[in-house]
Amino acid sequence: MKEEDNKIQIFINKKEMLYSHQNMARAINSFLPYLTNIDLTELGQDILDLKDHRKEKEALSSLEVKQHSWPYPDTINREEV
Repeated sequence: MKEEDNKIQIFINKKEMLYSHQNMARAINSFLPYLTNIDLTELGQDILDLKDHRKEKEALSSLEVKQHSWPYPDTINREEV
């Protein structure tokens, strides 16, 4: 099955909800009591890994912005700084 074939729908109280941050968080939180401790540990590690990955990407993005923003590093006159 291709990823684009997957259809995810969020239902809360038998009513289909629009995709939003709040609705996704509510749906995820509603399943947490049914997960085992092992599931919760794995989920927690997945969340930590995702956050670490995002921090790395943000740091790289910040460096890219610094390198490609005016004044460009190779145009700065060191005597003026």
